[in-house]
Parts: sequence; structure tokens; C-alpha cells
Amino acid sequence: MVNLDGFKEKFIVIKKEYLDTENGQRLADALCEHVEHQRFLKTGKAEPAKYLVINVDEPYADEVIEILKRNGHWG
Repeated sequence: MVNLDGFKEKFIVIKKEYLDTENGQRLADALCEHVEHQRFLKTGKAEPAKYLVINVDEPYADEVIEILKRNGHWG
């Protein structure tokens, strides 16, 4: 089991295949537009952020967590 001590939930991840309806895609597009606008207002960054995502159920999750900790990106 992955040790998530110190983990702070800062992001929401939605798998695109669950947005496979027209309405779902419209909602996702509107939400993304809102988030990108807020990011621009708060940081001045116009390009959308891009992230790597791992599932905590993956066997290598603890290794990734250790890398994040070593680089000050955990918690």
C-alpha cells in the first residue's frame, strides 16, 4: 500500500473517457476555460498548465513519491 503521509490534494483529475457525451464535453470545456482564465489572472501565465499523473495503485507509486519528496514537491 502506498504511503500517502503528508499528501495534500491540490488537483482534480478526470479521465477523458468519462466525458464521452456532448454535454459532458461541454461542461469540461467550460470548466477548463474558467480554470485557465483564473490561472491567467493570478499568475499572468497564458498557456494552460500540463501535468503528469500517476495512479497511487501503480506498483511504482512509492518510487515516484520518493522522487517528489527529494525535490521538495510533496505535501
